[in-house]
Amino acid sequence: MRIGLRTIKTAVGAAIAILLAYYLHLQYWPTAGIITVLSVQNTTKASFRLVFFRIISTAIAFLIAVVSFRLLGYNAIAFGIFLLLFIPVADLFSLQDGIVLSAVLVTVFLIERSTSLYWLMNQTLLMVVGAGVAIIANLFMPNLEDRISTYQDSVEQSMQQILQLMSQQLQTPAAGDEREALIQESWENMSDLKIALNDGMAWTARHNENQLLSENDYYKAYFEMRNNQYELLRQMQTSIERIDNPLIQGREIAILLQATAENISASNAAEDLVSDVEALQEKFESSDLPKNRAEFEVRAQLYYLLSNFHQFLRLKNTFYTIVASQN
Repeated sequence: MRIGLRTIKTAVGAAIAILLAYYLHLQYWPTAGIITVLSVQNTTKASFRLVFFRIISTAIAFLIAVVSFRLLGYNAIAFGIFLLLFIPVADLFSLQDGIVLSAVLVTVFLIERSTSLYWLMNQTLLMVVGAGVAIIANLFMPNLEDRISTYQDSVEQSMQQILQLMSQQLQTPAAGDEREALIQESWENMSDLKIALNDGMAWTARHNENQLLSENDYYKAYFEMRNNQYELLRQMQTSIERIDNPLIQGREIAILLQATAENISASNAAEDLVSDVEALQEKFESSDLPKNRAEFEVRAQLYYLLSNFHQFLRLKNTFYTIVASQN
């Protein structure tokens, strides 16, 4: 059995909330613990948002409850009317998360047959104590940067392997099992890459939700850049599969792909590689026209491959220039 950090925070926080409510001489003091249990979230910002909306929800609930009970008496019908009015209002202002908790707090008015200032203050303080302890508990969050770094490593490893496989494909005859094996392995790595990207982006979003006073978009920008590169890699792989007989330009691209694989890390600006690809594009444009249809089709795919490859490197260069250099 594994006891996670959220479970520990919830248990300790609930106990502290109950003790605080008890020593503050609040009536129905165990309620503060329940409020804490319902308010501890997976991220710091989520906890703040939830507590904020629940405070608004409680204020609206108390206002409707006071009117309902004082007009209709402290009975089940009045409580039903209260819910009939409160739930649609909460839905209207997107306060659904506070409906149950607010209704529970209002039941004390029914039990005590009073909506006096004393009971309004008592229930409000229960909310403040329970929610306040939950917020404090959610300030203690694990550092997710190490976990995110593992996904960065996984992404870069998969990209390195894909680029190396692409380089090999461009230097392997189209006919034969070797080329097919390289293509299959490339797509398998592409699948692993997408999984690592999705997981990395999910953990990055969670990490950002725990940052209250500081904003650091590095990881978000990193995985967005890599995700865009992933889409380009898919197009590049498709182009390579359509090239039956690579020309001399194909071997030149293969060399650049291998060089990129060796410099895939985010700390590399890839400026030299961008220049090399641009030089190769100019060489393509100034070379002799294709001699036949087959060569034309190969040249077209190679040029499309090179264009996507250029964009692949430009994304990395832009990321390094704008984002990485600021961190």
